[in-house]
Order: sequence, then structure tokens, then C-alpha cells
Amino acid sequence: MIHLYGLIIGIAIIIGINYFTKHQNFIPKNKETGFILGLLLFAILGARLYHVFDQWNYYSQNLSQIPATWNGGLGIYGAILGSLFFIFLYSFSNKISILKITDSIAPILPLCQSFGRLGNFVNNEIPFWWLEAILNLILFFIIKSKTLKHYSSTALYLAGYGLIRFIFEFFRHDTWTINGIKIAQLISVISFILGLILINHEKIKIIQKHN
Repeated sequence: MIHLYGLIIGIAIIIGINYFTKHQNFIPKNKETGFILGLLLFAILGARLYHVFDQWNYYSQNLSQIPATWNGGLGIYGAILGSLFFIFLYSFSNKISILKITDSIAPILPLCQSFGRLGNFVNNEIPFWWLEAILNLILFFIIKSKTLKHYSSTALYLAGYGLIRFIFEFFRHDTWTINGIKIAQLISVISFILGLILINHEKIKIIQKHN
């Protein structure tokens, strides 16, 4: 079961890497591997730290289990935040637009996340895992839709996944909370609002372009 979980997550990562290498045009091919490894490192660290805080009641009593990622336990929002931190550093040091980087990654994320939810099923970790898997698949096709090609895939992902995760969290009762507020839902609201702001900004640009 443990090995199957790792295999599923590994396949999801391979799908993402394959898409990224085919669609990115801002990193020279000889530097692509370094970027991918750095992104994965920050994503995995972020995902694990988020999960540890999410389940701190358990890990505070079992500190030796914190690095045991092979037993499952990777938080998607942690992976996203860790990745964004790395992308920010890379963008700043190489003077590349953050949106240019994220737009080459965002379209495939819902598909990878949908596939990755199978890992939660294997480890019997999250109830209604199939619900988010289906909603993520729908979001994947929305982002890839030709009718929305004028909008940033980053904006569509932030708004779409923010909404999906906000709804999904109502079905979870073991999630990280502070003063009764679910952290995942708080991040979801911020993500959704940021996505809407970007979409509205791009909509204004489209209108101005046609006037």
C-alpha cells in the first residue's frame, strides 16, 4: 500500500514535469533540470510541513514520524505555497515574470492533483477523495478550454481550485484549524479572490484591446 502511494504520487509528478518541459519557453534546456529539482524540493518540503501542522496533535507525540513521507501525508496547499516561494525566488533572481512561470505549470496541476487523490484513497486518508478528483478534472478541462484561452491559466487555477477546495473542506473534520477557522478554507478564499482579481484585470485588457 505504501509503495503504491509513492508510485501514484510519482506518476502525477512525471505527468507535470512532462507537460512543463513541453510548454515552458523561459528556461534554457540545459538549466531546465535544475529548475525542476528546485521546484520539486520546495514543493515536497512545503507539502510535508503543511501536513505536519495540519496533523500536529499526532506529530507532536510522534516526532520521529515527521520525515516519514512514505507513509503518506503531503498537503496540496503546502506544495503550492512551497512552489510559489521557489518561483518567486527564481523570478526575482532571473528577472522573469512570475505569471510567465506559473502559466506554464498551472494548466496541468488539476490533472496531477486529481490523479494524486488516488493516493489518498490507497492510504485511506481523506473522505470523499473522489469528489475533489472529479472537480479537479473538470477544472483541468475548463483551463484547457479554447473559449477561455485569453485568460491566464494561473488566474483560472487560483479561482477554480480555491472554490473547489473551499467546498471540499466542508466534508473534512480532521483539518488544521486556528480559533475555529479552517486554514485550508482561509487559503481557498484568498486564492479565489486573487484569481478573480487577475481574471477581471485580464478582462479589462481584452476589452481595451478591442476598443
